[in-house]
Amino acid sequence: MPATGPSMLVSRLADALPLNVHFDIHHLSSPPTSCPAIYSVLPEEDPEKTFRESHFLSVTIKSAEHQFQVFALEVLIYTTERLTTLFVSKADSTGYLHHLGLPKGTPSPLKTISTTFITFLIETRRRPDRKLVLSLFARAQDQYLFPGSIENRHKHVLDDRGLVKWWCQVVDPILQRHPCTDEEPKPETGLANAIDSSYTARGFLRVPGCDSHEITSFFPKRFQKPSLPRKWLPADPLRDLGRSPNLPERCLIPRFPDDPKARFVDELDAELPEPPSQNPKSPSKTRHPGRWKSVRSLEQFWEMMAFRQECSSGRLVGFLWGVFTPVGRLRGPDEIKRLNSSLDSPLAQRNLSALPTPIQTQEQKKSSIESQSPIGSSPLAEASLTSPPTSPTPTPKALVNSSSVPSSRMKSPRKQPAKGPVTSQEPRTMRAQPAKTRYYFWPPFARGEVILREKDYQRVNNLLLHLDYANEEIAAKSTKRWIDDVAVVGRVEKWGHTVEGQKQIVTVTDDVESSVVMLNTGLVRKKRKGDDINGSAEPASTYSEEPAVNVLSVGLIRKKAKIAGKPGKDL
Repeated sequence: MPATGPSMLVSRLADALPLNVHFDIHHLSSPPTSCPAIYSVLPEEDPEKTFRESHFLSVTIKSAEHQFQVFALEVLIYTTERLTTLFVSKADSTGYLHHLGLPKGTPSPLKTISTTFITFLIETRRRPDRKLVLSLFARAQDQYLFPGSIENRHKHVLDDRGLVKWWCQVVDPILQRHPCTDEEPKPETGLANAIDSSYTARGFLRVPGCDSHEITSFFPKRFQKPSLPRKWLPADPLRDLGRSPNLPERCLIPRFPDDPKARFVDELDAELPEPPSQNPKSPSKTRHPGRWKSVRSLEQFWEMMAFRQECSSGRLVGFLWGVFTPVGRLRGPDEIKRLNSSLDSPLAQRNLSALPTPIQTQEQKKSSIESQSPIGSSPLAEASLTSPPTSPTPTPKALVNSSSVPSSRMKSPRKQPAKGPVTSQEPRTMRAQPAKTRYYFWPPFARGEVILREKDYQRVNNLLLHLDYANEEIAAKSTKRWIDDVAVVGRVEKWGHTVEGQKQIVTVTDDVESSVVMLNTGLVRKKRKGDDINGSAEPASTYSEEPAVNVLSVGLIRKKAKIAGKPGKDL
């Protein structure tokens, strides 16, 4: 039996976190749901069929008295027939990590958790003949997910440059697991055994308002040298990710939630002409190319992005991508369609549905929860994940004896009201949803511990935005309330896993005083007053502190001659 998603994630986090450090993780997700396409299409073309899957990871710690949420990360997965896109939507911390009492110089556990969780989603969502792209934008802000957390004096808010560098350091270990080109030799270090050569990986970064040289300063230091392989590039991969590199620019730029560049694209779309008339005889039915009038290239798009309010208000915004390409197995659109046609067969769906899923685990943990939550009486509690009662096999009408049917049922076709307790049933969209189709890949071992419909997922996340994390007492109550409410919605008595770090960490002390080199006073030689720049001595009597006065010789002074009389005066 394959390992479930929570156990895989827990083991990976335990191998990466510091030794004997304990965290509690709560992984919440939603099934792939049809959503609007993130890429625009040409006029009179149908948009790509797109599915979105949401993942939310909450990290908590326990102190002597309370339990605090210290970090949360949300990742949205968009899948189409040709591409898989992981978009890091939000990430935030509360500042209560200091309760762990980690030694000074310990690497940031939040950075380690982010890298491990994103790596877990990438490796479990890759398809062998499709590209996968990791996308995010870094914009410095006081708080994203935890209201009031900025009032905590222990919260460390990075500035715009520090945040862009932080995300580059989070993504860089993921890229290091793959070569950047097919011909790149494996490194001679211990990382050689961990290299996955089945995919190539490369990072891209755009910072509107900064040139290529300035963008290079955000990369990890080892990639700032031009002699090393270009794992990071100060550019964007948008033209290579589109269906065709010859498409208009508006068809190459994806639109994500709360994305600055998506808002700019929406404004530029106002330049497009009105759609053609539906009357086929109308002469106005001409097919326009779908190009903007003011922006004619991607380079011009990024230049104009630098003047947008979000990018020119004194703070930098970084747009980051990580592109993972299968080596030698990237198929064209026509071949992908032929291969995916086999996924729609009933045999394939039956084999995939036989795998264990976290939904079955939730059914085993299901119990009646007597305590009422603030949202327990809302429609959120109606989203049950239990299996429906089995119904007998329907009998064909031709084999039913009309004499055995009561006359009352023959006269009245209306359904009789149900008697007894009402059993909440799992929605059909989650009960019968396949694990793999031509448009998405939803492996059972990579789902959250609690799976909610998209509507319920959004509502429990909106609840988080209405809580308060200003001080320790309020933050502990908000943490408990959110965890309990998700348990009510997910119909589980208890959820979450404890992670104990197993990695031996060598702390690095960044002491300012130790970095200053003090010279021995015996090595310092003072210059004597009588020494010139070459070290030769001069008589002390020739030295005078008074400024020298230049006196001109009498022979050098020429007086102006007097004129005897002016012309015309004697006339």
